[in-house]
Amino acid sequence: MMSRQNVLMFLQNDADKKQKELAVRLGKQRNLLQEIEQKMQLLDNYLLQYRSQAMAAEASGILGAQALDTRNFIHQLEQVLQIQKDNVLRQQQSVAQLHAEWASARVREKGFAALAKRLEIEQHDQELRKIQKELDEWAQRRPSLK
Repeated sequence: MMSRQNVLMFLQNDADKKQKELAVRLGKQRNLLQEIEQKMQLLDNYLLQYRSQAMAAEASGILGAQALDTRNFIHQLEQVLQIQKDNVLRQQQSVAQLHAEWASARVREKGFAALAKRLEIEQHDQELRKIQKELDEWAQRRPSLK
C-alpha cells in the first residue's frame, strides 16, 4: 500500500508533467498564431498595394476587360484574406483554450506541491513530538535510576 506521501508525490509529478506538456503545446500554438498573423498581414498589405495599383490603372484608362480581371482578382484576394482572418480567430481561440488548460494544470500542480509540503511539515512535527515524548520518558526515569 502506498503511503500518503508517495500518493501525493505521484499526483504532484503527474500534474507537473501535464502542466509542462501543456506549456509546450501552448508555446507551439502561440508560434503558429504568430506565423498566421504575419501571413495575414502580408496578404493584407499585398491586397492594399494591388488595390492602389488597380485604382491608378483605372484612372489612367485601363481597358474594360483588364479592369474586370483586376476587380475579380482583388475579390479573390479579399476572400482569401477573410479565410485567413477566420483562421487567425480560430487559432486565437485555440491559444486561449490551451492557456486556460495550462493555468488550471498549474494551479493543480501548485496545490499538490502545497499538500506535499504540508504533509512533510506534519510528519516532521510528529517526529519531533515522538522525540520529545521519548526525552520526557527518559527524564522521568532518570531520577529513579540514581
